[in-house]
Amino acid sequence: MISSHAPKLLLGLSLVLTIVPKALPQFQLADRPPPAEARAEARTIAFLAQHGYEVHSKQRRSDTLIDATSGECRLRVIEVDPNGSHRDNVRLIAGQADRTAFIFDGEIYPDQPMVLTALSYTWTRLLNRIGVAAQRKIVLGVAASQGCSLEKLPWSQIADQPLVSGPA
Repeated sequence: MISSHAPKLLLGLSLVLTIVPKALPQFQLADRPPPAEARAEARTIAFLAQHGYEVHSKQRRSDTLIDATSGECRLRVIEVDPNGSHRDNVRLIAGQADRTAFIFDGEIYPDQPMVLTALSYTWTRLLNRIGVAAQRKIVLGVAASQGCSLEKLPWSQIADQPLVSGPA
């Protein structure tokens, strides 16, 4: 026997499920995270300079290319999207003899760990949307010359640095 209240309960539940998400963006427990313009460039430049690299950046159409040199080592670094849509850009900035790698959460990967980066990005967006301030983890694509040892750099330091916010 089906209760006559079941359709009313389903309607009420569906209303709650559609209204609550719309109300959540207006509810804030903490300050909003830095704007999208406050990307990883400033963190990356500061990190590389701190570790003895001469750093130059160049704004391109879709991203910023960071060139860093120290002795025989030349690094070319770009920030890539967590969903992997720009991961092939790393191969475009690399020379024939360069090694390509991806840096995420202080770890070095030979290819972008797309499941990890996409899940992290989605989780951070969800937390920020409900008003919990959460820092987005950056994904860096790196092309390194033969004279570089990416493993010697403490990439976890760049993962732990706070985002530098842009002009208000």
